[in-house]
Amino acid sequence: MFHVKRSDRESGGRISWVDAMPSLFHVKQWPGKRRRAGLLLALAAAVPLLVACDVADQPDGWAAPTPDPVEPETRLIAPTGEDQVVAVQLLDGNLGSAVWEFPDDDGNFPGLDGEIEPVAFYADPVWVESTDEWLLAGYSDGALYAVRRDGESARLVFDSEDRFVADLVVDGTRVYLADTGYRVYAVDIEQPGEAVWTWDGGSDLQIWGGPALVDTERGRLLIVAGLDGRITAINVDGDLAGRSAWQIEIESGIAGSIGATDGLVFVGGLDRTLYGLDAATGAQIWATEASHWLWGTPLIRDGVIYTTDLRGNVYAIDALTGARRWLQPFAVGDRIRAQPLYVEHESGESGILVIVARGGMIHQLNATDGSPLRQFQLEGAKDLMANAILRDDRILVSDEDGVLYAVLLGANQAVRLYPQN
Repeated sequence: MFHVKRSDRESGGRISWVDAMPSLFHVKQWPGKRRRAGLLLALAAAVPLLVACDVADQPDGWAAPTPDPVEPETRLIAPTGEDQVVAVQLLDGNLGSAVWEFPDDDGNFPGLDGEIEPVAFYADPVWVESTDEWLLAGYSDGALYAVRRDGESARLVFDSEDRFVADLVVDGTRVYLADTGYRVYAVDIEQPGEAVWTWDGGSDLQIWGGPALVDTERGRLLIVAGLDGRITAINVDGDLAGRSAWQIEIESGIAGSIGATDGLVFVGGLDRTLYGLDAATGAQIWATEASHWLWGTPLIRDGVIYTTDLRGNVYAIDALTGARRWLQPFAVGDRIRAQPLYVEHESGESGILVIVARGGMIHQLNATDGSPLRQFQLEGAKDLMANAILRDDRILVSDEDGVLYAVLLGANQAVRLYPQN
């Protein structure tokens, strides 16, 4: 029987921002020194920004719309504001119609034994080619589901002891999941039930950011970071699978996902610093300061890291050196959680960087120098926190209520795709 977990950290089925606060105020007793009082006060000031100035303002999930990999021109998967994931038709004749919804309005779905209540989806849907299934991680019930792409049936793959916020990492039929209990699981979706291995971070804090799987000279490592400021590399293969390869600690919490390329990993902290680390050893290669706390997932493109802070600044950082590529950051003037989106320019010139601000303003920047090209206010949208995607010449974004919009890249025009009314 499927069930909803009722932990002592119950928060009405959404992310408990209150539960996250201890991680922001947590003072680590470092050998020979304590965290400076000024830093503690600064982290305290970060809380209103993270919670949008109201503890009760808890997002309904920020899973991004995701194109159907087999039928990208006709269908995509998107979360709704009703604690569901829906397959949406993109064909002109059936534009915005739902092919299937998971779960249905009664909390049921073919293949599952009874009612389920995932309550919000934060992790992006991921498609597994070998089984032709979507992996969906429910937040409140801490369950990983595999839903057939055609929507004919679903199955329970894994049931966690806690909840899922972090994005999934899929490698063949192996999926790596980090839960809010500070545990990481390796699960074989063809052998559901028990984890292949479990890494327990031994913390009363949480993991929100998605891990990164990287190839190193020491073998493949899964890099994970948490709200206690620890960054850990976990072996994923051989006799050492599930054991830490290295671990470092910074003086603040880490809420965002890990970026990685060319043997380096990139981690943004609530200490206003973006770190470039050697993936094999954890050694710091460089560090560069931002103007405010870093939460969003960095985008890495052609040796450049595009990242944002909670004050609404956009940065372009050299991935090898940490040097800034733009003369100055671009100031949006609003909170940003969504990852920047890079769009190739038709002429082969500098690409376009799309920035989605939480309040509904969509900015297009010259990716080379950060100069503004166009901006458009998406009227009626409520809290844009999910990553945007590109379809043809349109930017697809979804808001907190699950409303899906298509914004024309070269004009100030938008169309509501789903739901239609």
